[in-house]
Amino acid sequence: MIVTLPKDQAINRQASIQSQIERTQRLGQTAPPITTNPERMGGTPVIGIERLPVEYLIGYLMKGGTVDEFADEFSVEREKVLAALQLMRESLAEGWLAERVDY
Repeated sequence: MIVTLPKDQAINRQASIQSQIERTQRLGQTAPPITTNPERMGGTPVIGIERLPVEYLIGYLMKGGTVDEFADEFSVEREKVLAALQLMRESLAEGWLAERVDY
């Protein structure tokens, strides 16, 4: 059974979808290098707004892969990968993740 919407409802729905697409595109360009959203992927930290967990990047590099190979394999912009790595570097330099040990 095919249900058709009245013309004004169809136009409003199409405009709403187009608005969501435009918002997502803008957000993709302006989002921080690493983001998290409890409603997306269970809150897993991801690169930008991609559904690409940061832990994939770390694991890939630990296995000897390069940034360029990662970007190609996962279809993500190299600049976004580098921005995520830079944020991790800065966070570590500020003491984030480090545990104090008296020695």
